[in-house]
Amino acid sequence: MALESAFTNTHLAVHELLEAPAAAGEGTRLGPGRIVAVEGRRVVLALDGGATATARLALVQSYAPVVGDEVLAIGRDDAWYVIGLLEGSGTTTFVAPGDIEFAAPRGRIDLLARDGVFIKSGLVDIVAEKLQFTARHLFERLTDLTQWVSGAVHQRLGRVRSHVEGDYDLKAGRITELADDDVTIDGKRIYLG
Repeated sequence: MALESAFTNTHLAVHELLEAPAAAGEGTRLGPGRIVAVEGRRVVLALDGGATATARLALVQSYAPVVGDEVLAIGRDDAWYVIGLLEGSGTTTFVAPGDIEFAAPRGRIDLLARDGVFIKSGLVDIVAEKLQFTARHLFERLTDLTQWVSGAVHQRLGRVRSHVEGDYDLKAGRITELADDDVTIDGKRIYLG
C-alpha cells in the first residue's frame, strides 16, 4: 500500500506540473538526463547545458536506477520527475501479493536473457506433453535422483563413464551385452552363477 500510495502521489504531482502554468521564469522542461547519483527514491540528473537537478522516480515499473542510466525527465525549478527510462542497466522488480500467471492461449512465451536465467523455489513443477533440452553442456548436482519410466529409455552416446563410490546394483529380467571389440572385467573376485 505504501508503494502504491507513493506511486499515485508522484503521478499526481507530474500531472499538476504539466497542467499548472509556470509562475515565473522558464516553463516546464521535458528531455533526457543522465543519472549521476542515486539517493533512495531520488536521483541527481545531469541535464542538457550542464545543469543538474534532483528528481523523484515516477516510473510505472519498480526499477532500481544506477549511475549512468539515461532517463526522460520533466520538471521546472526544484520539481523534477523521472517519467521514462531511455537506456538503463539497473534491476526491474515485479512484486505481487499473490499468484502471478503468464498466459498465451494462442501463442508462445519466450524468456530471453544474455547472462542467464535463474529460478529459485522450494518446488518447481514442469508439466508437458513433450520436453526438449538443447545444450552444449549439462551439469547436474543432486543428493538423490529417482526416475520412473513406464516405457523404454533410448540413449545414443559417444562414450559412457560411470564412477560409483559405493555398491552398483543392476537387476533386470534379461540382460544382453554386445561388444564389437574386447570385453574386460577386472575385480578381486568374480562370482558367476
